[in-house]
Amino acid sequence: PEVLSEAVSTEVADQLTEMMTSVVANGSGRSARISGIQVAGKTGTAENDGPDHNWFIGFAPADEPRIAVAVFVRNGGGTGGDTSAPIARRVIEAYLDGQEGS
Repeated sequence: PEVLSEAVSTEVADQLTEMMTSVVANGSGRSARISGIQVAGKTGTAENDGPDHNWFIGFAPADEPRIAVAVFVRNGGGTGGDTSAPIARRVIEAYLDGQEGS
């Protein structure tokens, strides 16, 4: 394989990771926290004619990612932080638990 280009610089990627870990540690993504694992993520909510759509995207562990997730709840109501982030946490935990047993 040949590297064609780099999406963002290492510095930008590090800044983005830092912001995303802050979202989970201190912000709207708190429901994605996992004890002993630094999770990076971002929540989102979109208003529409029905109940709001919401989502959470993230990866873990933040310093050496082994899993990336995107959870989208169509017409789920609520926010990405209260609806999608807990689903993402459970998926990440299940994956990481499975990796430890391998």
